[in-house]
Formats: sequence, structure tokens, C-alpha cells
Amino acid sequence: MARDPHSPASAHPDPPSTPEPAPAGKPALLSQRTALILFIAVGVGIGIGVLTFFAEKSYPKAVLAGVLATGGCTAGLHSLID
Repeated sequence: MARDPHSPASAHPDPPSTPEPAPAGKPALLSQRTALILFIAVGVGIGIGVLTFFAEKSYPKAVLAGVLATGGCTAGLHSLID
């Protein structure tokens, strides 16, 4: 039943709907937000590592650059994505 737009609002608003119960299975290991942040950070780290290897031709420098980029990207995305 639709409310007439010119009539006053009801004194008793509709109660908010209750959330659906969680599924009976195991809880998720990671939230979607955490998985997204880690996925992007690992992708950026791999990209930086590959580019560093092509520039320096050194495996240790490439691994170090990739790990540092992954850590920095994780921290940055954590503060950026809400």
C-alpha cells in the first residue's frame, strides 16, 4: 500500500531488516578486501621485480625490489581502500 505523498509520515517507521545468518560452513580465511589488497600488491611486486631484473640483471636486486614494492603497496592500499 503506497503512502499518499501529502499525508504526514508515520510515527512508527518500519524496523530495519535483520541481516541474514552466516552460512553454516567454515568462515572465510581472508576477507574480500584483504584478498584484493594482497592480489594487487603481489602483482605490483612481481612487475617491479621483473622490471628491476631487466634493468640491473641481478636476481638479488630484483627480489629485494619486488619484496619492498609488495610491502609498500600493501601498506598504501590498506590506507587507501575502505
